[in-house]
Amino acid sequence: QTSPHIGHIILREGFKPGHTGWCGGGIYFAATPQATVGKAIGPDSHTGFIIAAKVNLGRAKLMYGRCEHDMTEAKLRSWGYDSI
Repeated sequence: QTSPHIGHIILREGFKPGHTGWCGGGIYFAATPQATVGKAIGPDSHTGFIIAAKVNLGRAKLMYGRCEHDMTEAKLRSWGYDSI
């Protein structure tokens, strides 16, 4: 979820990684609208606007409940993964 204001910007300009999150700054997706309630919980999170998207995760790393809050795309790619 995001705010209606930010949602319209995303639709116009595309997704951009955030600065904070459970696994560092990134773009977070949920499998269902209900699951966004548990994902949109950071200090920069907003509610009120949901975008339906088909997402190709590429080679996904499973973190099983433990993640690095300072994760970066460079670190993830150095391990051979595209997403978490």
